[in-house]
Amino acid sequence: MMAMSTTSPTTTLSSSSSSSSPSSLSLPRPATIGRDALYLVAGLPAGVVTFSVLVTGLATAAGLAVTLLGIPVLLATLIAARAMGDVERRRAGWVLADGAVRRTDRLWRGGLWSRFTASATDVGAWRDTVWGLILLPLGTFGFSVAVTLWSSAVGFITQPLWYWAVPDDSDTNNDALQFLSSHAAGPQAARVAAGLVLIPVAIFICRALADATARSARALLQH
Repeated sequence: MMAMSTTSPTTTLSSSSSSSSPSSLSLPRPATIGRDALYLVAGLPAGVVTFSVLVTGLATAAGLAVTLLGIPVLLATLIAARAMGDVERRRAGWVLADGAVRRTDRLWRGGLWSRFTASATDVGAWRDTVWGLILLPLGTFGFSVAVTLWSSAVGFITQPLWYWAVPDDSDTNNDALQFLSSHAAGPQAARVAAGLVLIPVAIFICRALADATARSARALLQH
């Protein structure tokens, strides 16, 4: 007679699912936290560069459209857009958990006119251009959020080390200002506690914002 298995399928399923699915509230690894913060902070200078290059190139090409000089200018602008798009693909893939952002390698060969027509009709090049233009507001927002959250958390936690140099405005009638400026032990302890609370808040907000920004980059740059 064959031996009957005493293992319940429901028990097996529940035990395997509980062991393979981590808690959604667990903190990311330190490397992930660092990548998120660096990705968001670097978004501002990257956006300044891409926006400046592309707006200058497109405006110059449009101004020279009545002459043949607009052709090489637009070609150079689209080449720059593709190169900066490659950088942004690598940056987004550095943050995304499911791998790099790839693009189809479309070669622009031949003479000046052949390269120009190939680039001007390449939808991927224009998608790279669109991302380079919208990266500035996105990067500015991400930079502001990351710097504000992390600087506030670190500042609150470390304030017992340096707050002695800040004038004591405990005479003010504003409770909020008194909490922020008082040198008394109670307000200082409360500020340290607030900084400790801000750390997981900064981690989760930066994780969500970095992931959303990188996924937006993949939506435009993967082609």
